Amino acid sequence: MSDMAPSAKSLELLRKTLQEKRAKLQEITERQAPTAQTFSSLYPETPSTTQEQTTSNIQQEAIPKTRHRTDRAMPIFASPADMNVRLPKVVRNFEQPENPAISKIALIGSPNVGKSTIVNDLVKSTVSIVSVRPHTTRERIKAVLTQDNKQIVFYDTPGVVPEKNVSRLNRELVTASWKAIEDADHLLVVMDCNKLLEHSLITEAYIFERLAKLEKPIPATLVINKIDLVKGRDEKLQEFVTKYNEQYPNFVKTIYTSAQQTKVGIQELRSHLLSLTKPGEWLYPANQKSDQSDLNRVEDLIRSELYALLKIPYHIKQVNVGWTELEDNVLRIDQNLIVDRPGLKKIIVGTDGAVIRDLTMKSRQLIGKALQRRIMLNLQVKINSKKV
Repeated sequence: MSDMAPSAKSLELLRKTLQEKRAKLQEITERQAPTAQTFSSLYPETPSTTQEQTTSNIQQEAIPKTRHRTDRAMPIFASPADMNVRLPKVVRNFEQPENPAISKIALIGSPNVGKSTIVNDLVKSTVSIVSVRPHTTRERIKAVLTQDNKQIVFYDTPGVVPEKNVSRLNRELVTASWKAIEDADHLLVVMDCNKLLEHSLITEAYIFERLAKLEKPIPATLVINKIDLVKGRDEKLQEFVTKYNEQYPNFVKTIYTSAQQTKVGIQELRSHLLSLTKPGEWLYPANQKSDQSDLNRVEDLIRSELYALLKIPYHIKQVNVGWTELEDNVLRIDQNLIVDRPGLKKIIVGTDGAVIRDLTMKSRQLIGKALQRRIMLNLQVKINSKKV
């Protein structure tokens, strides 16, 4: 065994070689992007024979205030995310206001009708990701609106899918919308008015069939969204509103909204919902907008940027492999994007890594704003070895 032990001379040579490579890499990076903050590990990941990967490290400050040292020591191994990062945020023993009032409201609607956008506008914060792809919201997300002594807890759920299509998606995703109703005091039934006028309404018919079968009818508000897309067709739209009020007599109001910059109807909807609160203790502090864990928020933000860049289907699995606290309040996040085939990997990586670099940069900026701290983001694209 002693013959196999490395000599002091060989170890010293290895150390010098690694230092030279690190210095050269840093020199090249700073020459290409002088304002970037470069952090490189002394020990790159050993390539796998069963998994391909492409790494993009764009380590700039998410919220630049002062220029930091470029020689910040990096850990050799990334630390995994602990339970405090993975679990939903629960704050106990916070101060209640005088005469607190509360309401729990669930949003129901077909995929891509704008539920997440409405929630974000109501709470004035990005708590639910928005994408042109349907089913971007994978599980119900609690968003919190607090104003004066009133608090509303929103359950933003995945788009409703008829039972005959259940094989296309995870069963939990399909049933999440209806589970949320069990806890709700009020429903927001959101309809895309452009879809009402231009497309088949199989999912909409299914929603009202399920609503009619509720054992305990729940008061609801009908929200006709994307009203900006159907100007001049009010009469036809009113026929649908009348029809839906007849099918579910528990609607207390109909509000027309738009997610464009003018935010048509959002203030009216917010005031209406706040008026529905009833006396009861708050569930969250006044400054909390969501109960999502930090890890879930990070994964959602990365996924939303991925969809925005590529408009691709859902054949990507996100795996967090590192959540490492560094000095100067810098957080290093390492995440793998697992794909099933080499072709999809090439799409995400892009020519000369252009797409993954863009994804990393934009995601890092969003995460930095969401977590209010400086972020290092390391994304690796890997092929699922079981599919190879």
